Amino acid sequence: GLGDEQRLTQVLLNLVGNAIKFTDTCGVRITAKAVDGHFAVGVTDTGPGIPLEEQKRVFEQFHQVDNSTTRAKGGTGLGLAIAKQIVEMHGGRIWVESTLGQGATFQMELPIRAEIRKGTA
Repeated sequence: GLGDEQRLTQVLLNLVGNAIKFTDTCGVRITAKAVDGHFAVGVTDTGPGIPLEEQKRVFEQFHQVDNSTTRAKGGTGLGLAIAKQIVEMHGGRIWVESTLGQGATFQMELPIRAEIRKGTA
């Protein structure tokens, strides 16, 4: 069947919600475009940023970027781990780009005709 739109929408709302949580000023920028049969979405915040060594780990189950800013804001929200699973299940990918002190951009790329992949044995 075609991709589970509701779950993908949930992922996007989650990324936006997280971005808002980490942004005190300037707001959040969301970009969406179609590129080569892919749908690319970027959610940029103006928060504290994520250190390089933490960027891979933010998508791990139960991982929270542990600094005073995120603790004060209550962690990074519904698992980015779950978001990653949903996106990958639809044949897409999700990653973060960040410079410490300059916010973070979560990027999500999905095939425009996202089909849920059945487990292949």
